[in-house]
Amino acid sequence: MHRMNDPSDSLPFIVDAVGRFAPSQVHVANVQTDRPSTPALDELIAAEWDRRLSEAKRTNGLLFNGPMLRYVAHEVRSSAAEPDRLHLTVGPTCYRDFVGTNLFNHHRMAEFGWHTFANPIGTTATLITSDNIICYGVRSASVAYHASHVHTFGGSFEQRDCRPDGRVDPFASLMRELTEELNLQARDLHNLHCVGLIRDKEIHQPEMLFEANVGLSSQELLARWESAEAKDEHAGLVTLKNAPEAIIPFIKRCGLIAPVAIGALFLHGKLTWGDDWYAQASRNADFDLRRKDT
Repeated sequence: MHRMNDPSDSLPFIVDAVGRFAPSQVHVANVQTDRPSTPALDELIAAEWDRRLSEAKRTNGLLFNGPMLRYVAHEVRSSAAEPDRLHLTVGPTCYRDFVGTNLFNHHRMAEFGWHTFANPIGTTATLITSDNIICYGVRSASVAYHASHVHTFGGSFEQRDCRPDGRVDPFASLMRELTEELNLQARDLHNLHCVGLIRDKEIHQPEMLFEANVGLSSQELLARWESAEAKDEHAGLVTLKNAPEAIIPFIKRCGLIAPVAIGALFLHGKLTWGDDWYAQASRNADFDLRRKDT
């Protein structure tokens, strides 16, 4: 529970879990439990989807439905005998429901309840190059949300991430996205960890955050992006020094930046430079959070 006047209240994200979780410390189980809903919410989703389909047709845009995996529950289990473990439960949802809830009707969450939203889980990464540079992408102007914003690299859970035993491999999900967006291979990454689970306060979407060192310089990573299959998802790359004094100035000067990217930088700082840095950075977080699309 937040304390009164807690400086973290001003941040555009909620932290549900934080830590350095290796692949063996993350367990994701897929359950076939339908998203709870109401007739009113179903009608809202259908109307929103029809509206967006008509807009896509008018503008020659691409819009199609597809299966996704949503947040159901999570727990961090601790014991003296072994490292902390992050347990996450996911269930079925789809892009249509995401469009009709989190994406374009997030302002009605209090009316229907967050648990009735699609809540697909994103999987995105902070990448640190061999020359100690943090690298993010600038989303293209044509994406559905947070267009032209600085954002972490990645995507979201999909049905193809499900194993026959019902488990989901979030590291494989992330690796697939990094290959598509940056032409990276598993051998390029070192010290890949899940570092937490946050929720964007704007669209209330959960996001699994990851970090990895890349065995490439920032210039070499730029060259990889230029040859990537899904290069067009980003208009360019942005960089900042991996140093405690660089984080807040970057957020303030970089222009449009997604809440998830801010959350990724703050969790990186907390885990790298400690709780005192996080508290001080939260107090200095007077950047304009209104600089984003809605």
